[in-house]
Amino acid sequence: MSSKIRVIGLCFCLVCSIFVSAAQADKLPFMNKSKIRVVVSPGDRAFGEITLDNPTEEPKQMRLYLEDWYYLPEGTGAKEFLPAGSTPNSATSWITFSPAEFTLPAFGKQKINYSVAAPENAKGAYFATLFFETLMSKGDISDSGRSAALDVNVRVATLFYIEIKGTTERTAKISNLKILPGQEDKKSLDIILDFENTGNTDITTAGTFSLIDKEGVVSARGAFNSVYTFPGGKGTLLGVWKETISPGVYDLIISVDLGKALTDAGMGRGPIITKEASVTIGENNQIVEIGQLQ
Repeated sequence: MSSKIRVIGLCFCLVCSIFVSAAQADKLPFMNKSKIRVVVSPGDRAFGEITLDNPTEEPKQMRLYLEDWYYLPEGTGAKEFLPAGSTPNSATSWITFSPAEFTLPAFGKQKINYSVAAPENAKGAYFATLFFETLMSKGDISDSGRSAALDVNVRVATLFYIEIKGTTERTAKISNLKILPGQEDKKSLDIILDFENTGNTDITTAGTFSLIDKEGVVSARGAFNSVYTFPGGKGTLLGVWKETISPGVYDLIISVDLGKALTDAGMGRGPIITKEASVTIGENNQIVEIGQLQ
């Protein structure tokens, strides 16, 4: 019986990855690049490097490996990670890196060189993540073999966004305009639109709305949340206005920048979609009529 218990204990000592507290996070190695956006021609290669820092006085054993990732539905920016080669737009087979395993010295640095090789027939955008994994604490088994602790491995990641030069299309559909009383404050207004990525690359949005009266005066102006999508992905644009608007007929002007990810990466801007609709507002911000979105 004791041998069976010991076997079970050993099984519980298998390596696992878990979330860590803020205090533990301070002890993690960190990269100088959490996102890498690469533009490469079909059949060509791109090269670069990542620097990993150890902020602690303890050496860290590091293991590097590639996985796939994608944005979860709803477009909030939440991500899911999958084994390499699981998704149709996986770039894991294009990426090589070195070294794959090493000891990161106390308060030391390590450079990781990477290469991205795009196939001749590639078009659109492809994605991968490079994980940096280290052991945070070592599990053990008691002398009796009746209790066990888990090895705690944690990992940090660099996300790769790889665009094939001259082939990416940033297009989107914005539809189904709704203007509703605010969820928290019924006197405020929630401006809601459906967003769909109809292109062949990732899109992160930056959007604004304006209500303009018949004299051309801006009566309300605000921003939408950012939406994060892969090709075919969908999300919801939400803008909130908390002030009272005088009754009247207004032009609602909506502007959505499809290139926020490019701007954040210092690689220019993307296309901008502009939509308009007529909105009639009554007393106490009551929506009387919404015209067709143009």
